[in-house]
Amino acid sequence: MNDIIRKQMKDVIVPQNDIVRRPSTVPEPYVASLPKEEWSRIEKNPFFEKPQNKGVGLERKKESSPHGILWALLFAFILAGGFTSANYYAKATVEIAPIVRSVAIDTDISALKEASGDELIFQFMSLSEEKVKEVPATIEKKIQKKASGKVTIFNKYNGEKQRLIKNTRLEDSKTHKIFRIDESVVVPGATMVGGKVTTPGSVEALVYADGAGPEYNIGTTNFTIPGFKGDPRYTRFSATSKPDFPIGGGFSGTIKVPSDEVVENAQSELEKELLEIAVIKVRAQIPSNATFFPGSMAVKFEEVPQDFTAVDTAKVSMRAMVSVFFFDTEKLTEKLAQAALTEYKNNSFMISNMSELKFSFIDPVEKVVLSDLSNIHFHISSTAEFVGQVDTQKIRTLLAGKNKKDFSKIIIDQSNISKANAVVRPMWKTVFPSDHAKITVKILGK
Repeated sequence: MNDIIRKQMKDVIVPQNDIVRRPSTVPEPYVASLPKEEWSRIEKNPFFEKPQNKGVGLERKKESSPHGILWALLFAFILAGGFTSANYYAKATVEIAPIVRSVAIDTDISALKEASGDELIFQFMSLSEEKVKEVPATIEKKIQKKASGKVTIFNKYNGEKQRLIKNTRLEDSKTHKIFRIDESVVVPGATMVGGKVTTPGSVEALVYADGAGPEYNIGTTNFTIPGFKGDPRYTRFSATSKPDFPIGGGFSGTIKVPSDEVVENAQSELEKELLEIAVIKVRAQIPSNATFFPGSMAVKFEEVPQDFTAVDTAKVSMRAMVSVFFFDTEKLTEKLAQAALTEYKNNSFMISNMSELKFSFIDPVEKVVLSDLSNIHFHISSTAEFVGQVDTQKIRTLLAGKNKKDFSKIIIDQSNISKANAVVRPMWKTVFPSDHAKITVKILGK
């Protein structure tokens, strides 16, 4: 083996800049004739190893790598999902400032008890409130006091109303003592079905004894009407004293009483307190869509009968009988707008300070039987704050799916709007959400 002269091997540079070794030039027959040990040594020699183009392998590996494609697809998926989500949760907020007009009102208005058409109607309700004040009794005085109380008068005769004039007599069915009604009243007709009375008509009345003294303090009892004797109405009209206002207070004798000045001051304080209580109760009982004014309350104060004693204190009791007239707020506002806002004839308004307007009856109603009233006349004055009403549902429907550039035109076409502003999210959206439920309309000033 040592006498074999091997040629020097030179490296060849291939275009891929990889080093490729020239293959062995040892003849295969020669290698095959070598001893097994020598042949094994040659086989293990790195010089005779089959070259590998490593650079080409790397390049192919890079070309077939899926990681870049996966990242690109993932990014595109996230971007598309975010865009879809943003559009799904798109929303819009619209802020609207309605027109506001302050106008001085000085007008007369009429209202009917029953109306059909465009007329304003009135309703009324009555309530009573009682209050007591204890005062010192310093003056001895001979007192002649008539008993008094309240009764309910019933009409079981027919369906026609029946007027009873002031001082109509009522007779106690037990003691036959006579009492008289304080004011004229109208007893409503009975409810009739098939010619028969199903529900009697009724009305309340204040009665006073025909004479002074404790013998008229009869509490609760039943009455007939002597004036109907010999008439079929005598057995069909009756009265019953009210348990919450029994007949009493009759007195005759000498007792200690408060001075007239003390009584007048106490009554004045009680009347003021009773009026405040009445206003609170009325507000709690009238419908939410109705309006009343302190001036639309007809108030009558009564001195409550009391039992006299010989002690050094006395109780001054007062009762307020309140009848309040009230009106449908929307209809009343319409009437006032027609009188004060002629340039906005067809627009819808509300009056934000309605309760502050001054109301006064043109025809007094304090001494009128309210059930007889078919119409009333009143005057309203002061400065009213008219605020334009905006139909928010209509605005949402009109804007749904519309381009933002059409916003101004849509708003201008609507009445009662002073100015408006809209914000659509996300910011790249150029149209309002097609679902009007995703459009919020806020009325500024509310």
